Amino acid sequence: MTFLDQNALAHRSIRKFKAEPINWQSLVATAQATSSSEFLQSFSLIRVTDAKLRQAIQNISTSPCITGNGELFIFVVDTARDIAQTPQQADIAHFTNWNAFLAGCFDATLAAQNMLSTAEHSGLGGVMLGSILNDPAQMIQLLHLPKYTFPLLGLMIGVPDQTTELKPRLPQAAVLGENTYPGRVDLSSYDAQVTDYYAHRTTGARVESFTSLIEKHLSADQHHRDDIGTILKAQGFNLPQ
Repeated sequence: MTFLDQNALAHRSIRKFKAEPINWQSLVATAQATSSSEFLQSFSLIRVTDAKLRQAIQNISTSPCITGNGELFIFVVDTARDIAQTPQQADIAHFTNWNAFLAGCFDATLAAQNMLSTAEHSGLGGVMLGSILNDPAQMIQLLHLPKYTFPLLGLMIGVPDQTTELKPRLPQAAVLGENTYPGRVDLSSYDAQVTDYYAHRTTGARVESFTSLIEKHLSADQHHRDDIGTILKAQGFNLPQ
């Protein structure tokens, strides 16, 4: 249980990093070594080092860590590379449908998680940035992404310069079913755990339960996320609404 205890079960999001270099090339290699749907490897990574570009991405994400220390990678669903290898006049429908897009999402997400897990096992820390989806059209423009690609998520990695608490997770019975969908579970105890977590982390400034987080999400400003379907179509993906 050593690996589980020290790594897999000890994941914490780190958003503050020391100004120390890391072996990011090896981490990219672990991302590439990740399982891939049909071995098409339908993702690309973009390492963002330009200060102005990082500032522009921070404006989209609203995450201050993006312009701080640490390495920033953007994981991109990428079927453009596959399409570029197809014969001229070939039917590219298999690379633009839901199956191809989802496969690219799987590949990119698994690669990002593998990269983060490897980093944590090496004593580094990081945080996933789904918030780049606040304005995917702007991300596409900033990164000069071609058709048949889509910016899925970001990942910050570096030498930790903060200590954070372990977030309580849903009880296993709420997410695990055997041979069928898991039954409804009373989450009142979990609500109390989450409330205690935020109260302790913010010295009482934030009072929120898991249930209240869901309620807040219902009324949250989703920025340009409602436009994702339209943006995917503009990027060449044939995804029926």
